[in-house]
Amino acid sequence: MIHNWECDRCTHQWQSCCFGDFTSSKEEKERNHRQLVSGLCWDCFEQLEKEEIKGLELFELYFYLEEKSRHYGASKTWRTFNEGTPESPFYNHQKYSGMCQDYIKATYNEDGSEKTPSNFEWGQTAENRQLEKIAGEIREIYKNVILTQRTPKRIELDEFQKTAGFVFFGSQPRPEGFVGDPPGKARFTVLFGLDPASGDIVAPKIVMEGENG
Repeated sequence: MIHNWECDRCTHQWQSCCFGDFTSSKEEKERNHRQLVSGLCWDCFEQLEKEEIKGLELFELYFYLEEKSRHYGASKTWRTFNEGTPESPFYNHQKYSGMCQDYIKATYNEDGSEKTPSNFEWGQTAENRQLEKIAGEIREIYKNVILTQRTPKRIELDEFQKTAGFVFFGSQPRPEGFVGDPPGKARFTVLFGLDPASGDIVAPKIVMEGENG
């Protein structure tokens, strides 16, 4: 699947695809994953790693916690095969079965707070939930540090996108004739797969990103 991304700090956009990773080495996959988790384009991410912008220590902490959470929350099949091993310390069976008990839907107060809880629970332990909560809190702190370093053009674009709305598939809306930040370093990416924005199958091709910002 083709994914469209937009930097949290500047106005650079880029694309990636799941199948493109097939052509990457293990080291390239890990580095690509770090860059995507950062929420930054490659140019800003490299500045972050060189500590030319603030937030590296927070990112490293968030990335570590996020990876731990992702590891412990692996698929049921993976956890079943590793049940009772050090690689699966948070393994837990599903706690809810629609065949054994009636489903109770959660209700909410007018302000959106939960009034009465649902009886549905994932097969997730309290430790994993706590880990996800901590990772989420660190992520918010990290993102706030990045937001204080947005470029003027990114701030301008954010204000427009607040009223234009969010696009789930495809690139996010931009004002007509909008000129963003100067193009970043030109980078080659292998793309092929399904483009959900258009519904088209993208044949394998090498694209260069960065020259159009």
